[in-house]
Amino acid sequence: MPPIEIRPRRATELVDASFQLLRRYYPQFVTVSAIAMAPGVLLRIVMREEMSDPQRLASNPGPLIMVGLVAALCVAVCDAVLTIAVSDGYLTGDVDLNRAFNAGMRRIISVLLAAFFRGLLVGAAAGLIAILAAFVTVLKMPIIFVLIVPLAVWAVIYVILRTFAIIAVVVVENTGPNVAMGRTLHLTKSCAAHIFFSLGLAFFLYFVFSGIISALGVTLLTPSTAGIIGAVLIIPIYPLLTVVSTMLYYDLRIRKEGFDLEIMARELGNAPAPLPAT
Repeated sequence: MPPIEIRPRRATELVDASFQLLRRYYPQFVTVSAIAMAPGVLLRIVMREEMSDPQRLASNPGPLIMVGLVAALCVAVCDAVLTIAVSDGYLTGDVDLNRAFNAGMRRIISVLLAAFFRGLLVGAAAGLIAILAAFVTVLKMPIIFVLIVPLAVWAVIYVILRTFAIIAVVVVENTGPNVAMGRTLHLTKSCAAHIFFSLGLAFFLYFVFSGIISALGVTLLTPSTAGIIGAVLIIPIYPLLTVVSTMLYYDLRIRKEGFDLEIMARELGNAPAPLPAT
């Protein structure tokens, strides 16, 4: 039986339910986070000297690019596996890490492509902001800058909100990145405010904690040590973001498609509830 009632929730209720699920399966979720993020942390340790010297990075950005690519791969693996683990916990009350890793890794190419496509959209929106800001600055129109740039910033946020579920769609529904993008846009249509407040609460908690860690690290430690410790301490709090995102994905399916009624019908018919991924 699902440990948490499957029903639509407001933003605060959704975050509260996410914390309930996180507490129930925290050992499994943090294990996924630790395994997936370990290569990135190890690389930061190996390249700690190069990463701590801004002048060296400016003349040779290779180490920074390498660390960034490995970190992106680690995050993709973590998101894929965690999404399946969270889905299993939410729908069935049973989290099998072996199943989660196997299913997640089978979809990792699609996950990487989906994340890349999403990054292109967000980057394009951010690029439009930069062009707009430069144009207004050249024309020396401060009033237009004040009026238009906030709207442009919201456009970037809007793209992030409308595409947040693409990884969940890829791994849960076993689709390719192109289909997943269309599916994500369908699920998130007319729900930007709900998504904003739901994800906003989670990201606020995440960035407050990571900000405190970064500030303490910069103040008390050397840059290289602070970077390593920061990467390690992010591991125990990262699952929160995926739990909230996955719960929000299902919340949108409940609102748009009656997913809760589908689960109820299957249970009443003595049929097994659908697993999030096969």
